[in-house]
Amino acid sequence: MIHDIFRKHRGDSGTDSSGAAQTTKTSQDEHADSHHRHDSGAHDSSGEHHPDKVTTSHRLHHNPGPPPQNQLTKKDVETIFSGAPYFLLEKGKHGLWYPQIIFPFDDHDPTIQNLWDRRPLPHASYTLCTLHAHLPVPDDWVVEGETPVHLGGWKRTEAPKRATFDVGVHEVPNMLSVNGKDPGTIGFHHFLELPVADSALYVGPERPRPCAEFLHLSSLPATEAYELMGHYNDSYAQCSDGTIHDRKKLLCEGPVAWKRIGVRDVDLRDLVERLQALKALRYEILHGDAPKTILDMESTRELYSGLFNRFLYPPVRFLLPDAGDPHSLKAQIRSLTVVLATPGAWLDFSLIDWRLHIGQLLFENPPHGDGDFLDPSKSDKPWIHAGMERKWFLVQMLLAAELLLRLDATVRVGMLQNSREIDISVHDVYDFDQLRNGKLNWDLVVVRRFLDSFHFTYNSVEPGVPTPAECPSHKPVDRHHHRSFFESLTHRSSTSTNHGESAWRCHLVPSHVDQQLSGLFIFAENLGWPRFAEFKSALRSKLEGEGSDQRIKDAYTIPLTNSLPAGYSASDLKKEMYSRRPSRRLLLLHSSDDTRPLNIGGWITRSWLAGLIIPGESISHLLMATILENDDDAMATLGPVANLYGGFAYNGGTWWSKKCVVGRVLAGQEGTKVCLAWLTSCIVPKDSQTGRPLDNTWFEVDVKEPPRKSGKPRIKHGNKLSFDSTPLGLGELTSGTFLLPVDGPSDSWSKAKIDFQDLTFSVDTQRAQPGNNHLTVAQEAWANFTLSTTSSGPIPVSFPLTYNVRFVSSHECRPPGGSVNYHNRTSAQESSLSSSSSSHASHRHHRLPGHPLHRSYGFKWVSLETLTEGTSATEDSGNSLAKDEILILDARGSRDKETFARAWCASVGHHAIIGKAGRTCLACCIREARALQVKVAIRIGDGLLTPASSIQVLYGGE
Repeated sequence: MIHDIFRKHRGDSGTDSSGAAQTTKTSQDEHADSHHRHDSGAHDSSGEHHPDKVTTSHRLHHNPGPPPQNQLTKKDVETIFSGAPYFLLEKGKHGLWYPQIIFPFDDHDPTIQNLWDRRPLPHASYTLCTLHAHLPVPDDWVVEGETPVHLGGWKRTEAPKRATFDVGVHEVPNMLSVNGKDPGTIGFHHFLELPVADSALYVGPERPRPCAEFLHLSSLPATEAYELMGHYNDSYAQCSDGTIHDRKKLLCEGPVAWKRIGVRDVDLRDLVERLQALKALRYEILHGDAPKTILDMESTRELYSGLFNRFLYPPVRFLLPDAGDPHSLKAQIRSLTVVLATPGAWLDFSLIDWRLHIGQLLFENPPHGDGDFLDPSKSDKPWIHAGMERKWFLVQMLLAAELLLRLDATVRVGMLQNSREIDISVHDVYDFDQLRNGKLNWDLVVVRRFLDSFHFTYNSVEPGVPTPAECPSHKPVDRHHHRSFFESLTHRSSTSTNHGESAWRCHLVPSHVDQQLSGLFIFAENLGWPRFAEFKSALRSKLEGEGSDQRIKDAYTIPLTNSLPAGYSASDLKKEMYSRRPSRRLLLLHSSDDTRPLNIGGWITRSWLAGLIIPGESISHLLMATILENDDDAMATLGPVANLYGGFAYNGGTWWSKKCVVGRVLAGQEGTKVCLAWLTSCIVPKDSQTGRPLDNTWFEVDVKEPPRKSGKPRIKHGNKLSFDSTPLGLGELTSGTFLLPVDGPSDSWSKAKIDFQDLTFSVDTQRAQPGNNHLTVAQEAWANFTLSTTSSGPIPVSFPLTYNVRFVSSHECRPPGGSVNYHNRTSAQESSLSSSSSSHASHRHHRLPGHPLHRSYGFKWVSLETLTEGTSATEDSGNSLAKDEILILDARGSRDKETFARAWCASVGHHAIIGKAGRTCLACCIREARALQVKVAIRIGDGLLTPASSIQVLYGGE
């Protein structure tokens, strides 16, 4: 049959006329051969109907070579695999691999190139979640579900040019594919990157330790020991000597300790004015008509003077290029790089935890109830005040901005325009790359967002903050502190004229409140938030209208205070910051405070409204937390501690983070609403012991990680991924080695009726929180169904949601043009494919029902009712399941069937492809499962459909 299809395309494309005559002669033989291969290969049938057979399998075949006339030509391949996605990994810098999906035979067809496996980002503000290149989102672009609405035109105002310097890092996993086409799913890119995610690579700050020489100080000769200690307080002495600093201890040690990493005690006014100047310059670079760099504002000597006289100490010898000009841009770049890369001295934004908590440092007064922050009340040093850590962050941002704009000038002027003033070689670029680390790269990412989000002003008056003279003295006195011998030798008193100045005099005024507010409303509306109109009206009355600019400015000027809720200790919540538990990430929200000039939640709300969103998962956390902070009833009902990796029941519905497997399983149910990494369901779980609904509470659901194959993660397999999933298969390119698998009628593989009943939690009473804290811990979650067959009544079936499995939305494909007849018989096991005419009832399509599949790809149909037999379907009992064989679960025609299949996957630990009929053909689903090393493909949709392109001209944020 496949051979006939190829021959038909050859005839259509102008092959010789004898081919047409030969087709008629050969078609009957080919039809018979095809029928035999389909029954014995694709469905493992011997030509006899077995109505009680529940699983069928296509094994790997090794047929003898067919005659030469069956060999496929290049034209055949290009024709029949048009619209078939090709999965591969592209090699990047530093040994990294980047997932890609291409259509190699369809470069000429933009409709095929616009096929995707993910939903468009619903609003322009959501593009802040990613560093990946994407088209700018038009003004007024809003997506409800998958449909763009309120789009008056394709214009995008204020779209900046790309900066010349490419930092070369992206958020991992890719946030553009955080939302697959189907609810509760992710895309190909996102799934592959999960094992190498930022949260897995950067798990917490390094443990502080001194340099190796000081660890062995007692064993050194006396002269060496005294010489080493004599240089202990030199500038830049502890930048690259192996010391890993404790940031909080470094701050408490004061200006003498800061000098050891090259940093001066910076005057706050100088700091703020310089930040604003760099912000204005960067805006001109990105939005101005003429190319511009920092060198257009200052010469290299002026840059040197401003940097090393006000913010850093003059560079020492090891920071200067060999025999180079000490004032050169290279020397400045090296100094800034070494200072910012000093281990442990700064906030590390390679950690996903700091990307979330950055706003807490900017808008909330210490001591903080959660997070890894300095408590200034525990130090008696004169330079330690309430805004000390805030100022340290501002210094970090200033140094990062100075470095960023110098790098941009280096690339634009020194390399692209071959400037004589700036001598930058390829070797210099290599040296700089060697100095960079994950922490420094993320400094450059964060400072871009920081400069884009705020205007900076200095004010000597601190509204709402008592002056140092007014502050009650409650710090411990250090009169009786006895220094060790080593401390006595290295101690110097820290004196400064700047330490009494609070960092709250730096006022941050947000730049994009209107856009961010609109994005918040889209998120709440898409998730069906209760009383949405009331919620929207209340926020708009505060943030819009006459006098709103001043109210917003005041809200960002006055620092917030927050208190711990009953039942929690500060140490408990501080430990949560670097937690990597898959089901738990606690965050302390800010209750409403009517005494404030603008009652709009806390630091979380301010972070979102300012657009201070660092790429990665934090965008969804901030959006949901902002909604909760600004809904008084929700805060009173659920309490101030949120579990961002779980979910909550409220007002008769449930809201789930996509980090929680329960939400991903329930997403298959009717009425599910999705936006970014949160979804809404109408299903409220019940207590398995009492049967009562668990309403108005947060959830934490214990899960295990699915078993992984030994060896490297799939994303590190390189070219092997494309070899394992190529449309051409492994083996000969002949018509006899390809099948044309189809789904058949939706009841082909199962006559069973499946009904979802409820969701039950086995509550862990030993870990139950105090009554006011509203957190229910579930040791186990169960999805409960009834299954009815033609031979039996309803049978209860329950699956424990044990494993933290993922569901991947299949990538769209478009089968090639053509026609094929397939016979409707009593069973899909007896169905056959043919390109010849037939007396049987047949369906004709303007396109083939799918792409061909090479026989080297094994797959097996599994009836849903057999899944109740435990894990037998996944075990290789008697070689019933071949290695790398993909299980096909037919869940078409019923949302409950889809939920049933998802729940089974969660119970046995199998990730799954969600392949929708009409979007992706069966062959492409199988190949994508092979590419991802996913064991299961769940077919959903409404019966037998031919995939067709769903053209979307523009994807928001991509």
